[in-house]
Amino acid sequence: MRKLAIGLAFVLATISGGVAQGQQVPEGGQDGGILVEGRKQGPRKEARRFVERIVTTTKDQLSRFNDPVCPVVLGLTPPYAKAIVKRFREVSAEVGAQVDRDEKCYPNVFVIVAADAGAIIAQLREKYHGFFRDLAYDDKRTALDEGPVRAWRVSEELDQSGRPGAQGPDGLRSFRGIDPGSRISLSTQQATYAAVVVIDVNAIDEKSVGQIADYVAMRVLAGARPPKEGGRLDTILTLFDGDAIVPEGLTQVDRSFLTGIYQMQANARLGSQAGTIADRIVRDARETGTAKKPR
Repeated sequence: MRKLAIGLAFVLATISGGVAQGQQVPEGGQDGGILVEGRKQGPRKEARRFVERIVTTTKDQLSRFNDPVCPVVLGLTPPYAKAIVKRFREVSAEVGAQVDRDEKCYPNVFVIVAADAGAIIAQLREKYHGFFRDLAYDDKRTALDEGPVRAWRVSEELDQSGRPGAQGPDGLRSFRGIDPGSRISLSTQQATYAAVVVIDVNAIDEKSVGQIADYVAMRVLAGARPPKEGGRLDTILTLFDGDAIVPEGLTQVDRSFLTGIYQMQANARLGSQAGTIADRIVRDARETGTAKKPR
């Protein structure tokens, strides 16, 4: 998978003409956190609803990084790019994702601040016709949708132990002869091996380093998508929603969500995975005293 990530880096380098040059963003904090507001529902139901509203799936499972993450930021001046990378690494480690500490590591997380995010996507589709072909439906949708941010992840299917299937003469991988799974688990799991976030330069106006890094963490580490317009969720995922009241960084529920992603059983069925994350959200809320009464 390292070769594929390197190939992705090469592809992105060829369309760098659309990348913004040396943009700056304001500095700022990354605190905050209130559990989702409920409407006559118990905390766990409301937490489960939060999870269901922001997750993206691959073959009816949630995907996460198994390999250490190595981020790179393009289109910002070095001090700001380094600050975003530093914050992203910190968040990744805090929630349980592995982090490559080598400054010369091969990037597998690409954050691009572009003069025109839509133009970047158009160039990719024109120059590399198959670039988006093998993406999962949810990832293809978030990559091609209109908006100031385009984000997608590239995943692979592994067995329960995190190993790739046997490759046949046709180049396809097979998982024959492995445990068929059970009512709550499957014989395979989905693993992210690369992720891309393209942000329109005009959209970062008045956004802090901490906010951008935390937003990227939600999109990349968990494949979370912003809630639909009109949805009242206390999450950094609303950072680029025009009318939203945006937190200064990851909220408590965001942190719990990410931690749950990296604590869940990788080969569990979607319902079980979502339940694990919801339980983590509720448990953390009770421990920190931020849970609100349903209303």
